[in-house]
Amino acid sequence: MKERKLAPGILAIQFLVLMSYSSVAILTLLSLYFEHMGGSPRQIGFLMGLFSLAAFLSRPFGSWLLSRFNPKKVLGAGLILTLVTTAMYPFIEKLDWFVVFIRIFHGIGFSIFILGALLIAILLVSEEDRAYAIGVVSTGFMLPLLVFPFMGEEIIKKYGFFLFFLSAIFLSAVPLVYSFFAKINLPRFSEKSEGRAAGFLRLLRQRRICLVFLITVVFETGLSASLFFVPLIAHGESPMRAGYFYTFLGLTAVFMRLYGGKHFRIWGSPGLILPALYFISGGAVLIYFSSNNFLLGFSGVIWGIGVGILYPHLTALIMKGVALREKGKVLSLFASSVDLGFAVGPLAFGWVSQSFGLRTAFIILALFIFLSSSILVLWGKSSLVRNK
Repeated sequence: MKERKLAPGILAIQFLVLMSYSSVAILTLLSLYFEHMGGSPRQIGFLMGLFSLAAFLSRPFGSWLLSRFNPKKVLGAGLILTLVTTAMYPFIEKLDWFVVFIRIFHGIGFSIFILGALLIAILLVSEEDRAYAIGVVSTGFMLPLLVFPFMGEEIIKKYGFFLFFLSAIFLSAVPLVYSFFAKINLPRFSEKSEGRAAGFLRLLRQRRICLVFLITVVFETGLSASLFFVPLIAHGESPMRAGYFYTFLGLTAVFMRLYGGKHFRIWGSPGLILPALYFISGGAVLIYFSSNNFLLGFSGVIWGIGVGILYPHLTALIMKGVALREKGKVLSLFASSVDLGFAVGPLAFGWVSQSFGLRTAFIILALFIFLSSSILVLWGKSSLVRNK
């Protein structure tokens, strides 16, 4: 088996993503705070999804920034805006326009940061090692789930929401401070690229890019619905703890990305994408049947297998063969599909759960993921295999 090595700077980017997402991870429990404030499932879904909707709409702006400025500067600007907006959460007193304002600009700040971080990671590695490098960086999205939702539940239970928000602020400040000292060299970066990059619509007309975009929307729709609404299932049944779901999801996904990316020969193969989506569909069914912490944790394992595979594979696939001058826009499109799924997921799931019940909504979610992913992969099978 071939063992891959990490390029210098990848671990620094991974740490920045890890610490920044730690703040976002603990704030997945905002659904509990919004419920505490009297919010309905539809209101909770809207406010949770607004973060990602704002990130989605800001992607063209982020792409424009990356085309004109060093991505390290873009990364820093995103971290500053993220910290400022996170510091506003303790001042929420009711579900009004102030909450909307915070969620929008928090989403924009995090969106800009992630675009800069991912572009730096892509520029640091060869195409052959991209899936592994992105897998390592993206463990920063999973590792926080091992600790911070559990920690957030304990803080809320023992000390209340104010200290909960202070914890999120502290976690948001750490990556900003670290970014001032981290040494990251970009040998492939150029402030001015020759030629003119294709427009977003022209890029989306390429079947492979369009296919990955749509598959990612399906994937992230399911993931966001589970991350934001599992706490409400556990909260409604006192013996259960949502932290078990997050911990086992994150632990499994991290194992898949680190061990699998380094040792598995099939890692990076498009053939893994559809089985991974089926695992996620199965995980949603397991949430429906979860009546204790063991089943909830096991559903997290099943979700973790799918999540561990999908993000790095889809990122590598959409970036394969893309010219340097177009990497920023293609990366922006991919990030937009992530944001769109995270925006649609809570909003749609909130409406479905209010109409059919919270648990039944997870069965509907499982059917949606299974059917839509099957149709998409069948439609674009040749593009996945031949990378055209």
